[in-house]
Amino acid sequence: MHGKENRILLPMTKKTMSKEIIKVAASLISKKQGKLIALGVVEIPEDVSLSYGAIPARRFRKIVHDLAETGECEKVEMKTLVGVSRKAWQEVVDVAQREKCNLIFFEWDGRFDGRRGFLRTNLEQIVLETSSDVAIIKPGKGKEFKKILVLLRGGPHAKLVLSLANSLADKFDSSITILHISSPAPEQSKKDEKNLKSYLRKHADFLNKIEIVSISSPNAVETVLSFAKDYDVVLMGASTTDKQTSPLGLISQKIAAKLDATVIIAMTGIPSKVPIFESEKNAVTIHPKKEDISEIVDRWFAENTFHADEFSDIASLVELKKKRKLTISLGLPTLNEGETIGEILKTLKDELYDKYPLLDEIALIDSNSTDGTQEIARDLGIPVYIDNEILPSQGINRGKGEALWKSLYALNGDIIVWIDTDIKNITPSFVYGLVAPLLKYPRIKYVKGFYRRPLKVGDTLRETGGGRVTELTARPLINLFFPELSGLVQPLSGEYAGRREVLERVGFYTGYGVEIGLLINILEKFGLSVFGQVDLIKRVHRNQSLSALSKMSFAIIQVVIEWLEKKNKVYLLQEINKSMKLIHHEPKNFYLEVREIGDTMRPPMIEVPEYVEKFKK
Repeated sequence: MHGKENRILLPMTKKTMSKEIIKVAASLISKKQGKLIALGVVEIPEDVSLSYGAIPARRFRKIVHDLAETGECEKVEMKTLVGVSRKAWQEVVDVAQREKCNLIFFEWDGRFDGRRGFLRTNLEQIVLETSSDVAIIKPGKGKEFKKILVLLRGGPHAKLVLSLANSLADKFDSSITILHISSPAPEQSKKDEKNLKSYLRKHADFLNKIEIVSISSPNAVETVLSFAKDYDVVLMGASTTDKQTSPLGLISQKIAAKLDATVIIAMTGIPSKVPIFESEKNAVTIHPKKEDISEIVDRWFAENTFHADEFSDIASLVELKKKRKLTISLGLPTLNEGETIGEILKTLKDELYDKYPLLDEIALIDSNSTDGTQEIARDLGIPVYIDNEILPSQGINRGKGEALWKSLYALNGDIIVWIDTDIKNITPSFVYGLVAPLLKYPRIKYVKGFYRRPLKVGDTLRETGGGRVTELTARPLINLFFPELSGLVQPLSGEYAGRREVLERVGFYTGYGVEIGLLINILEKFGLSVFGQVDLIKRVHRNQSLSALSKMSFAIIQVVIEWLEKKNKVYLLQEINKSMKLIHHEPKNFYLEVREIGDTMRPPMIEVPEYVEKFKK
């Protein structure tokens, strides 16, 4: 423990964690080495969908975030995680393995009475399944860590106990007393003392400020309780002979429960049956239970569904952006959005560019608007790129997807944000809500927004009813052919953000199919784990006619069928029809209009020579 890089896991299954456990854990991490990992665990019963963990997970994210802001944690590197699981112990084991943690800390209130049953239910399983060392901490009444008592009885945990004691002594300039209680039988007592001295010479030469006290006594518990009254911290290994009575061993539990000092009970991950004062650490191979696709999606939903209000501290996001050394670009695709673009630009520029420099770049990607959209942007100092003029060597296609694809070349940020430009209730949360998960969680690469979508019927605004293409076309297709994406609340939303390293490596459909195409292509190349989604609360925008929605659905279905055929998921006997007959009604007549509707797939931008040259790929 001493002198090595510690990666310490702090699992939380309740809403608070004492300062003592944070103080002890942080003391084992140096400024240059190691990491604290705070894990909030949401346990969901077997008969309930894991997706029900989404709201509890949100609460835990706030708790672990607040924990990271405490004084002790500010001095060390800290990572915060929230996991949703059927079994809390399995989540702890999985995270410990994934994060390569060498030590797991648990807080304990000194009781195993069934009312707070996490340790009783889970500790034994965790110790059996992990190669990490484990420390149980019962917070004490005192605030100082100046006098440390080590109860050394030998066994497989002795070396870990000594190492923890030494680290605490170094951090808090503490004195260490080693108390060894030997057998009252003279011969055995001499043998015990000899073994102790031999062990300390071998394993404790690094300890300083040591006083060794050896007492012969038939009642170890009473002797320890009497001796330990004046100490601030008491460390011991878990008892190895009475585990059936208590997961910590009955002797250790009795001592810990009756002391006012902070008590640390340590145990190696896989205790081996070895002679006194010796230990051997064995590795363990964990075989996680395979989940079906429904469980995987439910877990993803619970752990990766965020709310914009979680990220309202914009100043902290700016600091995090600087720490990560990232740049962020906002691209706004426009085609005759003069009614709304001015308010959108003013709101976002004032709050996220001028007041808080979260955005490094704001630009319009315009498709030859004729209603003054471009002029409004330029008057506000916003650059305007005409999509037809970007990468002329690549030819010209019409559609929103074409504008987004070309914006990857025009924009410069490490993170690219796109939002639709017909939003009538714009707030900064539409942007920072999408950006924040990418800043806070490096594992997340692509974030979709979702919201309530009111539907305007005549002069009445209904609170729900929008997103008709999503519910009637996209969601059924996704559940049929791409069930991993079935947890996305609004897969076709026009508000999303991604890392350049991901966006440049997937193809873009040029028209209505761009949103579903990006989801499918990112899923295929990077997997479900890179996705996040954020509740942006409410979006009021221009509702489209049924005719326009019909064309959108037609294009989306084409994209899905084309992808399935390319991947040999379906076999078509002939090429699908890309012309659509639209029915038009007039007061005294109706007729059919034929429209050609189909998306072109643009290649990954990383394959375009001009892009490679500009970004030195």
